[in-house]
Amino acid sequence: MQTSIKDLQNISGLHDLRTYTGAVRKSGKPALPTTAILDLYMRRNERDRLEKELKGLRRRRVQLQRRLRDVEKEMTKLLEKATKTAVEIRGRAVRGRVSPSGRLEKKGKLILGY
Repeated sequence: MQTSIKDLQNISGLHDLRTYTGAVRKSGKPALPTTAILDLYMRRNERDRLEKELKGLRRRRVQLQRRLRDVEKEMTKLLEKATKTAVEIRGRAVRGRVSPSGRLEKKGKLILGY
């Protein structure tokens, strides 16, 4: 059984657990009226942190999409260049000499594709 890196990256981890800090009671003490202010403060801080994280993720997504477009453009240019080079090499090879047996004697470089 083979496991690839892509499969390993899709496995859920600790960060994928859905947790809510207010769902579990931390102590057996009854809630006092003054703790509501502290709870509100803590939830506001958590909300601000999550909004900041979302903003950073949006910015990172835009950067990744821009880089992906650049890589695709580079790949297109390299493919066109490689195609042009292959046509030039094939064109020179075809201009070889025909031997008396009817076979084409190609002169030029041997190119191996990897």
